[in-house]
Amino acid sequence: MFTINLSSCKKTEIKMIVPSGSPQFAQLHMQASKNYDVTIIQGADPLVAAFSSESYDIIFAPTNLGVKLYDSKPTYQLIASITWGNYYLISKSEINIEHINEKEIVAFGRNQTPDAILQYVFEETLLNITYLDSLTSVVSDFLQDGSKIYLVAEPSLSVLTHGESLHIIDIQSLYQDKTLEDSYPQASVFVHRRLTDRQVDQIKKDLKNSIHKVTQDVSHSADVAISLNIQIEKVILESAIQNSHIEFKDSMDAKDDIINYLVMLKAFNENFVGAQLPSDDFYR
Repeated sequence: MFTINLSSCKKTEIKMIVPSGSPQFAQLHMQASKNYDVTIIQGADPLVAAFSSESYDIIFAPTNLGVKLYDSKPTYQLIASITWGNYYLISKSEINIEHINEKEIVAFGRNQTPDAILQYVFEETLLNITYLDSLTSVVSDFLQDGSKIYLVAEPSLSVLTHGESLHIIDIQSLYQDKTLEDSYPQASVFVHRRLTDRQVDQIKKDLKNSIHKVTQDVSHSADVAISLNIQIEKVILESAIQNSHIEFKDSMDAKDDIINYLVMLKAFNENFVGAQLPSDDFYR
């Protein structure tokens, strides 16, 4: 097991679970340091299980998932938001935002967060959307056809655009234009209450340093990702990292962004968030 010295008197094993993709990019240098016991997973089910079992000290997860589970079991507190949206619309032909309803959009995540974001930024537009069962299916449809508009996310965007000249719309920019605020805090980091303030401060410091390195030296960070068995070409990794809108924002600094995001999601589907918005105690 890896160990991390987070106190002045003893070494404490810190277990961390992280979804692959943009959240994993944010913590690359923490994982590479071997000071944390890191588990990389696919999909939301392992994250739900992690919140329930309390077997991890740190959980990287969609912000609204952490909020919803806190509502029923206030064990994990939010310490920072780290990725600020990674959804994009792509097409082989020009995308006309003013007349986007005239073309079919192939999307994933019906009645889930991707759908909520898409519907929100085009709130007054009756969209012509065909929903597929996964992002993988959307990518497959694009490769077979490409004549429509496709909702994708990183790192799939960088895979598809590598060597291709495509028309791309950054959903995050549309969100910013609509709200006149920062983009939405798509993923955040949650810590178990059993951790001491000193431990949490060190985790925040390490996470902030990792994100600084990732965003300031993308080439080196791509090399680090490859050394950690992320099996994506370096040039694609570099693009994916830059398009993932990775930024460290401490919980209290991100609080207003989080609340606005949650209100938007709750208006779309109240089950996304829980019975009520989290209290101040949720932010650590």
